[in-house]
Amino acid sequence: VDATAVLADRAAKATTGRGDSQQGLFTFGGGAASGGGVNFPPRSTNGGVQSIFSAAPGALGGASTSGGATGSTGGTQLFSANTSSGLFSSGGAGAALPSRDLAASSGGDGKAAENSDDEGQLVNEEEVIAVNGWTPSMTLEVIGTIATGEEDEEQDYCQRSKLYRWRDGEWKERGLGEARLLRDKKTGRVRFLMRQERTGKVIANHFVVDTAPYCSLSKNADSEKIWVWMCQDFADGSAEVQQLALKFGSVESAAKFQEAFDEAKLQNVKVAAEEAEKKAKESNS
Repeated sequence: VDATAVLADRAAKATTGRGDSQQGLFTFGGGAASGGGVNFPPRSTNGGVQSIFSAAPGALGGASTSGGATGSTGGTQLFSANTSSGLFSSGGAGAALPSRDLAASSGGDGKAAENSDDEGQLVNEEEVIAVNGWTPSMTLEVIGTIATGEEDEEQDYCQRSKLYRWRDGEWKERGLGEARLLRDKKTGRVRFLMRQERTGKVIANHFVVDTAPYCSLSKNADSEKIWVWMCQDFADGSAEVQQLALKFGSVESAAKFQEAFDEAKLQNVKVAAEEAEKKAKESNS
């Protein structure tokens, strides 16, 4: 028995018995109305055409006249390559899945595909360092070195310690840093200078003199690691009589400070004597 003839006969019967309506799992060829379509298996329900795959206009609903899922023959399809609507459609008034254009998927210009691929990529932006037509009100200059006033001095002594100042009837901490004795390169005079360790703020600045009651070291009653003395301090910008206390980490460090401090006093006495002698000679001449 010829299978092709049997299938054609069944398709003809289905078309003849129910007008223009036809139904099948796969449809090939022209529209059912023209008699050119072949369905397998041929099946119809209430005059409607139902098919999963369609390869020709009209085979799965044909050209849609109402914009819905039913074509001119009253059919419903899952896949359609014509203008009728379905679950997957390239045109017509019906909803289409997936949303990407079939032309872009099949070749086309590919712009839609390229745009979707560019999403989420890093975009390099240029840094704006100048604005046309605008000038800043001030310009900051980076300074390589900052003058501290210690450029013309030599360091005779340095030791990390903690400084206190007597204020309002109690000892108040001034800060932790390096206690130093600096000698002027030109005059030879020695001064005591101390800065805060973190900020660099000057917390003590005075000449070491041998004039009572200034610069006379005395031990603190509570600890042998603390030296106390009076001075004319310039730390705040002007001369002010202060009572200072310097605390060291060990008794040995405190003893070394006393030795260096007394030597500085003798040095300044020597310098003062030389300056007085020089002035006397100038006045006599």
